[in-house]
Amino acid sequence: MWHSLLADPASTFWLPIRASTAAADNDWLFNFILWVNIFFSVLIVALMILFVWRYKAKSVSDHGATGGHNNALEITWTVIPTIICIMIYYWGFKGFLHEAVEPPAGYEIRVVGRMWNWTFIYPNGAITPELHIPKGKVIRLVLQSEDVIHSLYIPAFRAKKDVMPGRYNRMWVQSDDPGTYDILCTAYCGKNHSTMLSKCVVEPTMESFDKWMEDAIEWRGKKKPVEEGEILYNQRGCVVCHSVNGTKGTGPTWKDMYGSNIKLADGSTVLGNDAYITESILEPNAKIHEGFPSPSPMPSFKGAFKDWDIDALIWFMKSKSSNYHGDVANEFGGKLTPPPPKNGSAATQPATQPVQ
Repeated sequence: MWHSLLADPASTFWLPIRASTAAADNDWLFNFILWVNIFFSVLIVALMILFVWRYKAKSVSDHGATGGHNNALEITWTVIPTIICIMIYYWGFKGFLHEAVEPPAGYEIRVVGRMWNWTFIYPNGAITPELHIPKGKVIRLVLQSEDVIHSLYIPAFRAKKDVMPGRYNRMWVQSDDPGTYDILCTAYCGKNHSTMLSKCVVEPTMESFDKWMEDAIEWRGKKKPVEEGEILYNQRGCVVCHSVNGTKGTGPTWKDMYGSNIKLADGSTVLGNDAYITESILEPNAKIHEGFPSPSPMPSFKGAFKDWDIDALIWFMKSKSSNYHGDVANEFGGKLTPPPPKNGSAATQPATQPVQ
């Protein structure tokens, strides 16, 4: 809290640092409501204590005069709260409309929520686990869920929107403060809800944003498959449910899984080979590991992963398995390099969509 106050003296110590163009108005209304409540709470408690002391009974028979009706008092404590409520409604509704109406020429990024990670998809096809935006530009976020209700919340932006299955929600943000800010899910979405975290990085210049976008889209085919698989493991949320050190999570660990005999929930056994792993990625409920819930909470990645993405993940699993006896350092032959794009495809487009 003190870090927030020192970093942003205009803020207050009980609120996060503010880093969006809408945050100041939001904070002003919050503080107005807070101080109105504090004022009336102190006033009412003070009057209660005063009246208890002032009008305490001096004897059993001393009741004093019975109070009567007072029109002036009734009007006062009706009119003043009404005026305050109207003011709060006016400023709140004005702020709501400001945040609900998207400014023109926004740079659009698609946000996908799934148990339990965020994925951000950019116009040029880049897919990342963190949100990157350029300083000073209007960013339009199109939100969708692949399973249950989530809620995207960026505290420093004072921006929050529910992410609903079966529909697209929208929100916009704009920040003039380069830095890295937390992203949370604020709708309880299951066992690992508390781990559904990410970051929003506000790039200081358009040049740095362009450079980041270029790196985000061009790593495929430039790294070894094991390295590509590890990037996808972290980038696409596999890390949330599947450990690589033997720890049991929501899903089975990848440590020593490749090449092992896997016991399934129906009592049968299957070999953990390329075919099984590919099927599990595309059809998670086809074969359920023993000891894990059925149906599986894992969504299907059909259409989300290309063939070389799945191959890269398999190579990463091989590198974490003592049951694989091949050479994960040299057995590549370039087979995971994506095929050359056709003319007009996303990979041939400029690294960034022009931002107006």
